[in-house]
Amino acid sequence: MSSSFRKSKLVLVFNRSQILIGVLRSVHTTAEFSHGNLQSISFCCNGRFISAGGYYFRYVNENILIEISDLDTLKLPDYDRMCGEKRQYHSKKAMAKVLKFIAARRVNHIIEKHLKSRSHEKED
Repeated sequence: MSSSFRKSKLVLVFNRSQILIGVLRSVHTTAEFSHGNLQSISFCCNGRFISAGGYYFRYVNENILIEISDLDTLKLPDYDRMCGEKRQYHSKKAMAKVLKFIAARRVNHIIEKHLKSRSHEKED
């Protein structure tokens, strides 16, 4: 009997400096790690988006061997070149802006949650 579920693909996570920082077991796990949108991460892996949530994402190419020693050393353009892909990248400055925006949004979300919980406490 075959399963209707597809086998998950390993995902490489590169930081804003385009350095490999992680290898995660699936897009779902990657979304949990990065607090990102599952579809956006998938689109990055497939080349439809450049980046998502301040990170670059790629599926592991089965023809490329990724080793533990590649963490903090493998650069995204080198990996894309080995895969035979030509992709675009954001500047470090643009990625820094994205990360700053994401951090501010998270802080605002935390503040809103706190204010809502305080208003509910006052009602009780």
